[in-house]
Amino acid sequence: MHHELVRKYIELQALLLTPIAPHWAEYMWLEVLGKPSTIQNELFPTVPPTVASLTAAQSYIRQTSSNITSAEGAQQKKLAKGKNVSYDPKQPKKLTIFCAQAFPAWQDKYINVVREAFEKLGLVDVKTVSKSIEKAEMKKAMPFIQGLKKRLDAGERKQEVFERKLPFDELVVLQEMVPGLKQTVQKCQTVEIITVEEGGKSGSVVGGGQKGEKRTELPLVAEGAIPGNPTFNFENI
Repeated sequence: MHHELVRKYIELQALLLTPIAPHWAEYMWLEVLGKPSTIQNELFPTVPPTVASLTAAQSYIRQTSSNITSAEGAQQKKLAKGKNVSYDPKQPKKLTIFCAQAFPAWQDKYINVVREAFEKLGLVDVKTVSKSIEKAEMKKAMPFIQGLKKRLDAGERKQEVFERKLPFDELVVLQEMVPGLKQTVQKCQTVEIITVEEGGKSGSVVGGGQKGEKRTELPLVAEGAIPGNPTFNFENI
């Protein structure tokens, strides 16, 4: 936890408790926090407005961290049961995170199809939309379209459903997560971040290695990375 966050927490607690425990609050304010004047002259704290980008980034950090630790936990359970594993979670390892800067072209295509149908009818008729789906893409396109319909039916704003722009810089957030991941993931010595290109077959290193280095023949899991939903791979070193 960042030391400034700890100080902010203590400051707010002291202000909140001043009417109840004024002597304790005064001590925390002057002696612990080193403020220049008495807490009795301070105003009661107010709740600042929510910053959408920070809220979204916080949710992203929690979900990504949870996905990584859950995957590691599942690997440990497999090892305990004597099953074959791709790496030993108890040995020093490297975590590689794959992130995409753009959505797959096929998704953009069907986003436009659904948007046009929604603008005309005010709803998404999956049966009608399905006529615009290429046969070779039916298997992956239908679940995607049904997911869009579900979000619209639930009342989510069409701008949020169709624009699909992250309100934060995903690469910056991932890089800021690295120190925490090294502490959270057992025996994790290196965290590498790779941006994948269309199709997920290749990419470039943006963190944790030789920056700008081109990588080819990435693991199959890299193909599943989309903006806001990175994938990852563990390997022993």
